[in-house]
Amino acid sequence: RKAVQDVSNHKITDFFPVRRSSRKTGKQLEEEEKYALRDAIHNLTNEALLEVYIDEKKGRGIRAAKSFVKNEFVIEYKGDMMDYNSAKLREEEYAKDPTIGSYMYFFKYKSKRWCVDATRESEFKGRLINHSALRPNLRTKVVDFDGELHLILVAKRDIDEAEELLYDYGDRTPETVARNPWLVNS
Repeated sequence: RKAVQDVSNHKITDFFPVRRSSRKTGKQLEEEEKYALRDAIHNLTNEALLEVYIDEKKGRGIRAAKSFVKNEFVIEYKGDMMDYNSAKLREEEYAKDPTIGSYMYFFKYKSKRWCVDATRESEFKGRLINHSALRPNLRTKVVDFDGELHLILVAKRDIDEAEELLYDYGDRTPETVARNPWLVNS
C-alpha cells in the first residue's frame, strides 16, 4: 500500500514566494520629489545644464544645454535672501552707484515680503536669465524646506536644447517701465 500524503496543512506561500507591491503612495512620491528637488538645489546640479552666451543687444543671457519638460526645475535664482525692509535699504545703496545693476527679485510668501538679491557677480547662472513679458518659458516658484526658502525657476512649457531661457520680471510700476520700456515690449 502506498501512503497518501496529507497536503491540507500547506499554505500557498509554501509553494510560491510572497509578492509585495512596489507601488508607492502619492505621499511617498511627493516626498521623493521634494528630496530630489532639495538635493538638486543644494548640490547646484542644474548649473551645468545651462550655458552663458553673449547677445549684441541684451548682453549676457542663458541657454538650455539640454531640453526641459513643463514644470521641471531648471535653476535657482540664487543670492542673498532677506526681508523686504532690508532689501529696500540695500536697493537705496545700489541706487547711489550708477554702475551697479539691480538683480533684486521681490516676492511675497505666506503674507510676508521677501527679496533675493543676486546683484553681486557670482558663478550662479540664474541671475543672468533675461526678461520676456511676451514669451517667457520659465516661471518663478518659492520652495520651502523646513523654513529655508529658495526662489526657483521652473519650465513654463517644454523647452528645447539651445533655447534661450526667459522669465517675466513682473515689474510694471510706471517709473520702472518709463526707465525700461523693453519690460513690456519684449
